[in-house]
Amino acid sequence: MTKKLDFSLLKTLTGLAGISGREAPVRQYLQSWLEPYADEIRTDTLGNLIVYKKGTSDKNLLLCAHMDEVGLMVRYVDDRGFLYFVPVGGIDPRTLLAQRVRIQTQQGPLLGIIGTKPAHITTEADRAKAVPMNSLYIDTGLPAAQVRDLVQAGDSVVLDRTYEEFGDNRICAKALDNRAGVFVLAQLIRAVQNPFYNIYAVFTVQEEVGLRGAKTAAFGINADLSFAIDTTGAADIPGSSPQDYIVRLGGGVGISAIDGYTITPQTLFESLKQICEEQNIRWQVRVAPRGGNDAGAVHLDKTGVPSCALSIPTRNIHSCVEVEDKQDITAVFQLVLYVMQQGIAGIK
Repeated sequence: MTKKLDFSLLKTLTGLAGISGREAPVRQYLQSWLEPYADEIRTDTLGNLIVYKKGTSDKNLLLCAHMDEVGLMVRYVDDRGFLYFVPVGGIDPRTLLAQRVRIQTQQGPLLGIIGTKPAHITTEADRAKAVPMNSLYIDTGLPAAQVRDLVQAGDSVVLDRTYEEFGDNRICAKALDNRAGVFVLAQLIRAVQNPFYNIYAVFTVQEEVGLRGAKTAAFGINADLSFAIDTTGAADIPGSSPQDYIVRLGGGVGISAIDGYTITPQTLFESLKQICEEQNIRWQVRVAPRGGNDAGAVHLDKTGVPSCALSIPTRNIHSCVEVEDKQDITAVFQLVLYVMQQGIAGIK
């Protein structure tokens, strides 16, 4: 059942700009890439890309993977040409210091550098404090008049970091949350043949700011079963105790038991673990004390949809140096492909 995944697609996807509410470059690329494999493909009013493949049963499987990444939005350009911004999605200001960004202007991407007051002109007390978001600025290196001509309040800003493979099967890039899930879902649409379910693969928008795309998409699809293919923070790092890891890199697909939005139905939870055991798919249980994903919106649709988040462990999540393991990505692909083809006994 194992399929060879082409990770060059993931490299391309992570390089695209698509903060929440500004996902068009990702959507356009995916639509072109997926059209040969879809029975139907369309974009809804909010901007979700919905790909349909007919199955052999009358049951509908909804698969969500959000296209948006965390980022920034310009709020003000001062008289010296420095840009001030607000976060779009949850970003720790500590991860932004001294980073490159690309401002998405009407004339095209513009390189900028995030700065703050440097160490040699701060006091020891200053350096002991957390860096507030409103103390950071973007320097484009251009004269103020030219900046004001190019940049407007409301322009989106994406983190600028290239995709790299390193170590033992590891990947580092910006936007692995959730272009890795998008990558898996795109590869599944290409790979699946004669699925059991009618497949609705939804590449959702605005997940990072409130699961908004999944909520509207689910309303128009009478799903019998749903999975959110997403990332989850892996805290298997120095400074964390094993009981706080949530998931581990290299441990396989994270089958969610609970998070801040969803509790997976017991029957579905046990069935997914059993499939992994029988099919020799690497897996681990995800018990997350907070956070959520598109399953949090889908499972409450209409009278309810049996839903589970299938997660890719990710270190340094919501930064420009997110790290994942290729084996974990492959494990998610293998599990979902099996369910698409075979269905899950006892799950309507």
